[in-house]
Amino acid sequence: MSIAQWYFTKEEIQDTPTILDGKSFEQEQIDRIKGCHYLLSVGAKLNLPQLVVVTATTYFHRFFMRQSMVRYHVYDIAATCLFVATKVEECTRRLRDIVVACAQKGQKNDKLKLEEDSKDFIRWKETLLHNELIVLDTLCFDLSVEHPHLSLLELENQLAGQVSSSSIRKAWMLLYQSLGAPLCLLYKPKLVAAAALLLATSLSSTDKLNENWFESLIDVEIGQVYELAVEMLEHYREHYLVKSSTATSHFPLVTTPCTI
Repeated sequence: MSIAQWYFTKEEIQDTPTILDGKSFEQEQIDRIKGCHYLLSVGAKLNLPQLVVVTATTYFHRFFMRQSMVRYHVYDIAATCLFVATKVEECTRRLRDIVVACAQKGQKNDKLKLEEDSKDFIRWKETLLHNELIVLDTLCFDLSVEHPHLSLLELENQLAGQVSSSSIRKAWMLLYQSLGAPLCLLYKPKLVAAAALLLATSLSSTDKLNENWFESLIDVEIGQVYELAVEMLEHYREHYLVKSSTATSHFPLVTTPCTI
């Protein structure tokens, strides 16, 4: 099955089942972020590796290109995608532990106790088991995911000596904080990784990439890298910075080079 089926144009992103059901594009993006943030919090509660979380968020974004948020609640699908990802990445947790974590994060109460015969426990358990097949069917059982995080590690090797471990960590953080945005539907992993690294070094006071750093990139259009870096910066400012008149002064804009 071709991976191409999971890449979309920006026009297609604005013509999803959710939007056709009446939600605005802006509201859908907000709900994507909410669903992914919920997924991240459940994943952290379960102490899951980032690989599992990234796989789950990819499933989540793909799912809502074929299904509507009007029909399926984002928390229910986020939890189910995480449940499926633990199996795919062979990092399983007990169903009971997943159910409790989902309920605790859903109610924003980490001290919540659930008995296995309680209504909340039964609802979450049935939700996960019922939606598992729906998620698998919607994804056409195509569960392979390429991760930009692995592409970032490849870039680190290719650019040895040009970037510090500090910038790599910062790029990793930017990738993680961008999971709520549907970048995996628009851009290939290598491009996302390159954009995160470009942004990380742009935000660094010491690390600067050489002018020809992108010559080592294969199958990556440098113009797209700069374009995406700006998008990632805007997402970071919007969702991770306290808005103030001085907030942006600490984050220089990534500018596109004169020659592309």
